[in-house]
Amino acid sequence: MSRLLSDPRLRIGAVVLAMAVLAGLSVVTHPRKADTIAQSAVTEPARTVVNRTALACPALSPGGKMAGVVNAVSPILPEGTPTAEGSAEPLSIAALAATSDPVGSLLKRGTIGSSPVVVKPQPLAVQGTGPLAAGTVGTSTTTAPEGVNRGMASVPCQVPGSDFWFVGASGAADRRDVLVLTNLDSINAEVNVGVFARTGAQDLPAARGIVVPAHGTFELYLKQVAPNLRDLALHVESTGGRVAAAVRSNASSSNKPVGVDWLNTSAAPATKVFVPAVAPGAGLRILSVANPTDLQASASLTVNGPNGPFKPAGLETVQIPAGSVKTFMLDQVLHGDPSGITITSDQPVTASMRVTDASKTEFSSIGSADALTGPAYLVIPAHKQPAVLQVTAPGKAGSVKFELRDAAGRVLVTRALDVVNGATAQIAFPAQPRPTYLMVQQTRGTLVAGVTLMPAAKPADDDVPEVAAWPLTTSLVFRAQLGAQPDVSAALR
Repeated sequence: MSRLLSDPRLRIGAVVLAMAVLAGLSVVTHPRKADTIAQSAVTEPARTVVNRTALACPALSPGGKMAGVVNAVSPILPEGTPTAEGSAEPLSIAALAATSDPVGSLLKRGTIGSSPVVVKPQPLAVQGTGPLAAGTVGTSTTTAPEGVNRGMASVPCQVPGSDFWFVGASGAADRRDVLVLTNLDSINAEVNVGVFARTGAQDLPAARGIVVPAHGTFELYLKQVAPNLRDLALHVESTGGRVAAAVRSNASSSNKPVGVDWLNTSAAPATKVFVPAVAPGAGLRILSVANPTDLQASASLTVNGPNGPFKPAGLETVQIPAGSVKTFMLDQVLHGDPSGITITSDQPVTASMRVTDASKTEFSSIGSADALTGPAYLVIPAHKQPAVLQVTAPGKAGSVKFELRDAAGRVLVTRALDVVNGATAQIAFPAQPRPTYLMVQQTRGTLVAGVTLMPAAKPADDDVPEVAAWPLTTSLVFRAQLGAQPDVSAALR
């Protein structure tokens, strides 16, 4: 043994081995401090109050006599919610160019600000810093009595980001769907768009490497990049910079217009997704489910109706091939009831619902949504028919409280609402000649919600048909901040 240890190479090896053993013992005997630091960084991220807002509000393409407006509000927040320090500087509603003068302003919390009603709508942005930024929301709305843009097209203004999903788009001959990308920042952004169709994932070079200019927009016409492909899902990913994404959809039948609207975004794919606010009444109800994975998905559908949940006959279990989109006609199943849809799958999926009026000449679309985790706000444009708040409790019973305020911030309606487990409850708000805004706050249970608008059963000849669906999403009042990185060397000390 002494001869072995006299070899310098073996002595060095023994020293290294001993150090490794000591380090290992140190890790074993002092694990708690390191684990606590790492866990704290993951589960308790620091939060900071939002002190800057930027919302992109898209506009329809020209065509016919139109009236376009953007309404926005810095809403009344729940008591005790902190806001940024400093004076309440106005938030501006302005065109995208950095040098554009404001066309509207948000001057104080709780009062709706609007752009002028114009016959040639253009993309606008709601931007600013200071105490009014937290919770700010807006809605872009266009109405037209005739032509290719006949009807109402209304969509919430969007916070720029790097990842968006849309389900229910089309490149078929009877649709003119356009992906509109907006860049509010001062540097160019680059975007890739993944496309999924009935036949599976598509390899479309024209949908990759899209450059969206600073303070500008880019429009991707799906009929050009995905001709004759019906029932599409789009995955918009920014590889550099931030964008806001929207899908404008004009539909036709026998070369006659049959509606225009924006496709609301869908939640990121998950093994359990919820489609809220399926409007009541007659007309088509088309559910589109996208499976972007490499494996076939086995999914089950549950209808969350006014009287509770049920599984539609024949759709208890459905198969969705890998990388594909599948549609389901549910109007006969829903019987005109206000509903939500729960989809449970063994592979991550995402979804949307397309709703038409009784004449099938106007439509809206609402995507799957994340459950509410705090107050949600929505600006509702002026409307001639009742707007309906629909709240779904897809699991256990839940409850919300809500307030509807007028343009000056006065409370019009306030109350609490209980929702039976697995059911959808509705509250109708009367017609309003001016924009209003709604606050919905989850107080118990898992809840998803949205607001729908449908035309009168017997509209007057000069009525503009109003078909719309607006999702309710948790308000952006706080932003998560990266906490301190865990110190791995602590385990060795």
